[in-house]
Amino acid sequence: MKKITVREWIKNYKEGKYDKENRETQIEAGWYDWFCKDSSLRNKTKNLSKIMRRITNDFILDNYYIWFKNNCPCASPLYDDVRFEPLENIQRNKLYFVIVNDCGYEKGKYAVCAARYDYKTEFYTNSLKELMDYINNTLGPELEESIKKEN
Repeated sequence: MKKITVREWIKNYKEGKYDKENRETQIEAGWYDWFCKDSSLRNKTKNLSKIMRRITNDFILDNYYIWFKNNCPCASPLYDDVRFEPLENIQRNKLYFVIVNDCGYEKGKYAVCAARYDYKTEFYTNSLKELMDYINNTLGPELEESIKKEN
């Protein structure tokens, strides 16, 4: 998987680079692991793009790459998530976070889990607007500040 910034991923998505249904295109879009049919990935990419296209925080846009996972838990239906990896792997244990989408065991449609809290859910909501407010105005600035304090 090629590591491109979130900003570049959004640009590629808007230009239609992930529109094809074939496996290779969807792997390029960021799919790393899945339990659904390959033919389902395009629609899942489209669905997760609703989150991705609303990211406006410059720190996240320029310092992360993403990958998608379709999860298969034992006790609930399949669900998808977006994993945000820092481009500089040395900061992974401080900056890594996941946006969970429609997981049967979370308290909301969307949940955020992050390395900084031992991957426990730190935020959940049923509102995409509230999720994006949290990502852009709380999580992004807090993660950026944690790096500034380190330097």
